[in-house]
Amino acid sequence: MNLARTALLVIDLQNEYRRGAAWPVVGYDAVLANAAALIEAARKAGVPVIHAQAWVKPEERDGYARQEEILTEEFRSAVAGSDGAAICAEVAAQAGDIVIHKQWPSAFRRTELSQRLAVLGIENLVVAGVLTDSCVTESVFDAVYQGFRAWLVKEACGSMTEAMHRTGMLDMANRLYGGGILHLPEALKALAGQSFDGWRCTRPVEFAYTLESVDRIYEAL
Repeated sequence: MNLARTALLVIDLQNEYRRGAAWPVVGYDAVLANAAALIEAARKAGVPVIHAQAWVKPEERDGYARQEEILTEEFRSAVAGSDGAAICAEVAAQAGDIVIHKQWPSAFRRTELSQRLAVLGIENLVVAGVLTDSCVTESVFDAVYQGFRAWLVKEACGSMTEAMHRTGMLDMANRLYGGGILHLPEALKALAGQSFDGWRCTRPVEFAYTLESVDRIYEAL
């Protein structure tokens, strides 16, 4: 992986996904620890670290008009300025990092992310974050369709159940053109400029999975 054309994209690692919050992610402490290892490796290598942070101001809520019809305050997320919307201390942004505020699931929609990546000359995106089946998926598909190579780190992504995480990963794998899925140790090798191994997308929809085969296919990635 050419590190001069690589960035680390960390999606929605915010307090509202902790245990006891409205949207608890299974194994979130481990996700945060693994993402922190990626961030440390990226900074050491001079690879840009980009935090996509869900951040919605009150005047921006009309973008989700249909959600607003049914939403109660206990399930409101990404409230700009709230503790829940704050990036977790374990992976907090530092000087030199880039923070992208987003109001939609995708980190690309109506943000300056595409422009920032173009200025930096980025081709490869190493991706971590939550929720695997929502904001990570939306962001990754937008990245792929804009011509970026997305490399998902399995242990640095998560969702509200393991099933949601695993099916989300397989859905992305089926259309992860030009990229692939990495285990954390291999992702750390890649960010150190070393050779690395991982699953690579070689055809559309490689995994016509069933409820019975999800775990077997996921574990093989």
